Formats: sequence, structure tokens, C-alpha cells
Amino acid sequence: MLMGKVVGQSWVGSELYISFNQHADLGEGANSQDWSEPQLLVDKPGHVMWYPSLQPLNTQEDVANKHTSLRLGKKARLFFKYSDLGKYCSEYIVEFEK
Repeated sequence: MLMGKVVGQSWVGSELYISFNQHADLGEGANSQDWSEPQLLVDKPGHVMWYPSLQPLNTQEDVANKHTSLRLGKKARLFFKYSDLGKYCSEYIVEFEK
């Protein structure tokens, strides 16, 4: 799960976080509540960041394995919106390790 930290009115915040849930079935028992402590991904002081999203890189491996934003491979591109600048960007690649 990706999330932004809000510190003011109108969702003002410059930090993006990620949290993980190890359960394949979030509908079973209390699995939907079992998230890891959020970890800071990006901090851009002076900016307002919204709508974080992880997307596949569109490599041959991603296409062959039908990776999507819901089923990512080992690496993914991080997109977010600079609300204060009015533009979306992708400046980072996130790599996952177990």
C-alpha cells in the first residue's frame, strides 16, 4: 500500500510511504488489518505530493509475466503527482526483496 503523509489543509504533505501485507487473501480473518509499519519512500520538502502509484517497467519480463499495478515484478516505477506544480512524474525505481 502506498500513502502520503498529510500535515496540513488540502492534503498538504511532502512524504510518501509504503506498507506491506504478506497475506494473499485479504478477505480471510483479520488479514486486511495486518500491514507492516510504513516505510518512507520519498520526501520532497517544499512540495505537495499526491496519488502515489507503482507501475511495471514494461520490460520483456514484465510483459511476459503480465505484471500490472496489482501484481508487480521485482522492480517497479514510482509515479506521483506534484500537486503544487500540477504535473505527474516518475523519478524513482523501487526494487523489492523478500
